Amino acid sequence: MVYLIYLLSLPFLLMAFYRLKLARFIEDQPDSTIGGAAQGIIEIKAHTAQLDTQPLVVPMLDIPCVWFRIETSVFDAEKKTVDARESYRRFYITDHTGVCAVDPLHAEVHPRKVKEMQEGNTFHRITWIGVGDDIYVLGWMHSLHPRPRTDDRVGGSAMAWKDPDALVQRYGQLKEKLDRITRAPYPGIPFLISTHFEHQLVQRMKRQALYWFSGFFVAVIGVHIVLKLWLN
Repeated sequence: MVYLIYLLSLPFLLMAFYRLKLARFIEDQPDSTIGGAAQGIIEIKAHTAQLDTQPLVVPMLDIPCVWFRIETSVFDAEKKTVDARESYRRFYITDHTGVCAVDPLHAEVHPRKVKEMQEGNTFHRITWIGVGDDIYVLGWMHSLHPRPRTDDRVGGSAMAWKDPDALVQRYGQLKEKLDRITRAPYPGIPFLISTHFEHQLVQRMKRQALYWFSGFFVAVIGVHIVLKLWLN
């Protein structure tokens, strides 16, 4: 029974296989356009767009964005305190076929933009997704049937993401009726948002899997040493 303590290292192994499975899922999932996406699991490469009259800004930086996370670490003589907060506001993405909304709650987000700041013994790590950024979304599409129609649809990818004012004019009154990408209603389906290229995201997942495998072997060796000393 004492050897059941080896099970303490099992979570490391499970996480490693999960990251590998996620990397394979990303590689195998076919791309969809916003206009051609069906309800269910989808993978979309698009651009972020600003449709809100009160744009979101990155705290402390005052940079327009659609999503941000701030991790604050405070060091004193005895302990380290860590606090994190992020935005869960719905934002919008567009390609040459249309516009849809993304609800980032419960998403695993991998942003490229990072800034670290220090104020005395307080350290801030700020990550964000900007307006007009390339974006990759893997999640669950809630398609509306029928989809909302306008007399002037987005036509042409250059105009669609480079002219936010045009998007506001065309879709500003339809924001609540746009298709949405959210976490799936079923367990086991990933929800990823990233501003890394797809192949970079896959490599990121594989590196994380390698770290978890390494942690598993280190944990097994550590447990073995502890048991050996204890039993002797």
